Amino acid sequence: MSLHRARAMVTSVAVAAAVTAGTLTVGTAQAAAPAAAPAASVSAQPAALPVAAPDPAATLKTLGALGAVTQLVGALAAAATASPPPSPAALQSQLGSLTTADQALTSAVPAAPALPVGSPATSGTATGKRSPGVSNGLPLPVPVPVPVPDVLQTALTKLQTDATALVAAVTSANPAQVLAALTTVATDTVAVVTATVTTLGVPAPV
Repeated sequence: MSLHRARAMVTSVAVAAAVTAGTLTVGTAQAAAPAAAPAASVSAQPAALPVAAPDPAATLKTLGALGAVTQLVGALAAAATASPPPSPAALQSQLGSLTTADQALTSAVPAAPALPVGSPATSGTATGKRSPGVSNGLPLPVPVPVPVPDVLQTALTKLQTDATALVAAVTSANPAQVLAALTTVATDTVAVVTATVTTLGVPAPV
């Protein structure tokens, strides 16, 4: 793989992110249906509360922050393959901008939505107690920890680390190291895009 091809691979990530931002549709997530109850008590069971749909404004804000990250990665890749290469100070400035964009993306990711937990079943009524997560026979929406944001943070940390290695390779004027670093950064950027879209919980375009 040549430097030119590696650069094209990295910068194409920004285009892919833009297409993703333009084609994703914000779907309405549906809560899982409660387990089937005996026929005699079905009519007495209230319906489970629906899971809140992703906020369109928050989704677009996050995708915009993602686009800023991919554009800066593309700019850094272009600088790494430029002839003559930019000064170390210029490269460090671009790296700092990428760090800021990574932090902005982390801040833009919406918090995990409240999900209904428990069951509308009135187990324990004989003792006058209600099941945890149930109020008056209805499930209470409570925040449920979602590990996906941690996955995104891990992907961003790796991207930042490998982007720093790319800058070091360019500064040392080692073409083999530059090529290897570009390939790694391209893989990291795809991982960040994937983790961001997964975190948003929106359906992929058909």
